[in-house]
Amino acid sequence: MVSVIMAAYNTQGFVSAALDSVFSQTYPDFQIVVVDDASSDGTADILRSYKDSRLVVLHNETRRGAAYSRNRAIKEATGEFLAILDADDFWAPDKLEEQVGFMNEHPTASGVGSYVYETDQTGRRIRAVRFPVYPGQIRCSTFFRCTIVHSSVMLRRSFMTDNNLWYDDTFPGSHDFELWSRAVFAGDFHHIPRYLTYYRRNPGQISEDITGTQKEHAIKVYRNLLQKMGYEPTQNELDCHLRLSGLIADPKNESKGYQSVLIWCEKIYRKNLEKQVFRQYLFANEILLRFLKYCYDNSLGSFRTLRLMACLHWRMRWCFFPYFQLFQRLSITVKDV
Repeated sequence: MVSVIMAAYNTQGFVSAALDSVFSQTYPDFQIVVVDDASSDGTADILRSYKDSRLVVLHNETRRGAAYSRNRAIKEATGEFLAILDADDFWAPDKLEEQVGFMNEHPTASGVGSYVYETDQTGRRIRAVRFPVYPGQIRCSTFFRCTIVHSSVMLRRSFMTDNNLWYDDTFPGSHDFELWSRAVFAGDFHHIPRYLTYYRRNPGQISEDITGTQKEHAIKVYRNLLQKMGYEPTQNELDCHLRLSGLIADPKNESKGYQSVLIWCEKIYRKNLEKQVFRQYLFANEILLRFLKYCYDNSLGSFRTLRLMACLHWRMRWCFFPYFQLFQRLSITVKDV
């Protein structure tokens, strides 16, 4: 059985679409465990309107937060697999079938996600988003960004419990990124290169809330990842990493300050040679791809970017060219009619 895990707080405009996308799955052997986090709108009434015995609804008497609510749902779950679905997202009809098939065919896989369609608040597709597919790539990429979309992932329940992997409820924001930043080092994660998840863009996400709690807690995750590499990062080192990761973007200043990010790329490359946190060739490739994206996002220009990329190759003594992987990762604008 698959246990679908959902935390819901004031999601009366979206939760029906999320639940209906589960009940429409081609794979029928599932339960849905929803924790209503003391919603004050009509969410509880909507949940009560469903009469399917596969739906289990729990209620928090007071608001406890999404991390606490998801942990409570996982403890209630009885399935071999856990599939996470945020209450404002939804799935393609064959999502569970595809992922259960993958997990059965790959018994060493700890979790599997998928490519996603980003949608606007009405559910219309606006962007097709791709990610690294293989475990080593996903592990390296997580050092620079949250590579696993929350609602796309299916996990082995035994992997989570055996490794004591729970959401950290001291992270009101970015608790999914915080969990993946630990989980990808404990097991192998994959992505199915199909668009099986619809991710609704909403205010409050990191890209929207660049000065709020999401950003603050994402920075804590990056600091923890740097400590895994052996750093107690100085403020300058942390700033360089955040600029390279794209959490901080300031094209006006980067046109003069890019040298510090270039030096940082070389430093983390050499630190990994010492610590062996990541497979070196995968990490080198990831650094090159991240720095290329940094140059593009900060509008450094084609000529300067080519010169800087050649300089980075020389500094790392790295002659391999990972740029074909860009086709695996490029996001595509989609226009739904």
